[in-house]
Amino acid sequence: MPSPARSAIAVVVCAALLAATVWLLDQFAQYQFSAHLRDQAARALALNATGDTPYRWQLRRPDDIVAGRVFGAADVDFSGGELAVRSSGPALEIGLPLTRAVDLRRFPHLQMVVESDTSAAVQAVVRERLDAPERVNAATNVPTGAHSLMLDLAAPTWESGEHEVKPPRSAAMLRLRFNAAAGTRLRLRTIVLERITDAQRIDLAQPPHIVDPDATVITGMPLFRLPLRQQSQKVDIDAISRNTNVHMPLLILLPQRGRVEQQIDLRNAVFAAQPGAILIPENAVDATFAQARDEIAAPATAGFFASHWLWLAAYALILGYCRWHPPRAPRLRAFMEIVLTMAGPLWLILGGHFDGNPDTLQKLLIALSLAYAISLSMRRHWQWNGSARAWLLAAAIVVFAALIGLAAHRPDDAVRAVGAGHIARYLAWALLQQYLICAVCAERWQIVTGNAVFATYLGALGFALMHTPNAALMLATLAGGLCWCALYLRERALLPLAVSHAVSALVLLALLPTDILASAEVSARFFQ
Repeated sequence: MPSPARSAIAVVVCAALLAATVWLLDQFAQYQFSAHLRDQAARALALNATGDTPYRWQLRRPDDIVAGRVFGAADVDFSGGELAVRSSGPALEIGLPLTRAVDLRRFPHLQMVVESDTSAAVQAVVRERLDAPERVNAATNVPTGAHSLMLDLAAPTWESGEHEVKPPRSAAMLRLRFNAAAGTRLRLRTIVLERITDAQRIDLAQPPHIVDPDATVITGMPLFRLPLRQQSQKVDIDAISRNTNVHMPLLILLPQRGRVEQQIDLRNAVFAAQPGAILIPENAVDATFAQARDEIAAPATAGFFASHWLWLAAYALILGYCRWHPPRAPRLRAFMEIVLTMAGPLWLILGGHFDGNPDTLQKLLIALSLAYAISLSMRRHWQWNGSARAWLLAAAIVVFAALIGLAAHRPDDAVRAVGAGHIARYLAWALLQQYLICAVCAERWQIVTGNAVFATYLGALGFALMHTPNAALMLATLAGGLCWCALYLRERALLPLAVSHAVSALVLLALLPTDILASAEVSARFFQ
């Protein structure tokens, strides 16, 4: 039995380790957000300096259009790098995916290459906000044959319902409506939103001139400093808007202080008022401009290895070989199984590759990882149901989460709605996560370390990293992971953990304000 002194030292060491982990996870979330801002800004700067546009839709596969379908079409085919569609009449609509609103004052020219076998007409359908009324511009004739057409979205010929309205300033939703008789065949090869004709370009060789939002004298290329103060955000953003025009690039310095959620709120407030703004992270101004220059000098190309198909094939071979020819040493085998189980998911999430719409390669990667992880339970060391004690301890975690949610909830904030379908899906998702983190990882970490405390910590750390770069969610899953891994190693039961996980997460999501828990999203999807 350890002495009281050794026990006290162990407690202090564990507390210090947890404190350091919390700090490092928060710093990692900030690094991820800063890197995201830097990459986005560098890309936007490079496109502006060359006069190119970020809004270019290549219609090669269903994922290139909203919902993967053409509304009002009798049949659709994606082949040869183009979209071929036959109308069922009297109109068909194609939604163009947008990650955020477009500033139509800066990008007013919609260019497309379209081929039609009969005469038709095309209109742009825009919503400035997703809950705003539709605005439709005047129809443009689509002659028979292949033609390059341009829709001027700044022209004053717009209607909403039966009323004439002003041209939209921005587009949170953008669709093309083709008025075509039934049986009309259309082919679309490319769709582009071009900049305003006399747009000023950025000179990347010249450093930006940092100014305050309400500066009275502006020279060179201004980079507006935006304070983090929430109470003055609208005033500062309005002042910046008055100091700029649609012909000049709008560069804004986003502060990198405070919590990541506060910075995201500020970013969203800027984009709501100025969707064409280029946000540059405060702690990476020089790095952002240097990256933009590098992108122009050596633009990224889709090489042979860019698709990662060879890496996926190698991963599949390694999984198969190691599953049927594992190391004989128990610790080495356990460590290898943890690494191979987590490698695929962590590559997707930590690398920022997951945006909520996985492509074929990502789906195969997920399927391979899950198949390997599930195969590890061919000799099962866990049980589905648990003892009454397991359920009581799992319920205690829910109570603790509810107390945190109630303490942080503000009476004037609405409770986020959670539907029955969401609950059912999340329960299944929680069961899968608990299997991976507890039954696969924590159980094997105990074999590797020979210590339940270290195994609990390492399992919880892996769980937290799976929620990168959502800072609040990483900390919440670290705390929950410590509880669930410890409970699993004691009871070896999954259902109590899954129910506890699902209920705790949904309670916190419903009660916590968005400036504390922005969302439950992870990886690249968290930044959208």
